[in-house]
Amino acid sequence: MNADKVKTPILLIHGEADNNSGTFPVQSERYYNALKGHGATTRLVFLPHESHGYAARESILHTLYEQHEWLEKYVKNR
Repeated sequence: MNADKVKTPILLIHGEADNNSGTFPVQSERYYNALKGHGATTRLVFLPHESHGYAARESILHTLYEQHEWLEKYVKNR
C-alpha cells in the first residue's frame, strides 16, 4: 500500500473481531505501524466485539465521532 508515499492524513477504523479473509485486524495494525514509521499522520481505532460490518449502536456512534473529529481537524478550512 506504499506507506512511504502517503502524504494525506489517514484514519483507519477496524472491527476488532473481523474474521473476513483479507481484512484481518492485524493488517490494519501493520499498515498503521508502517505509516507511523514513515512519519505519516494517522490514527487507528479498533471497535471491540465488531466483525467486518459494524452492528452495535455504540460502534456506529463511535465511528461517526471519529470521522467527524478527523474531518474537523484535517479537512475543514484546509
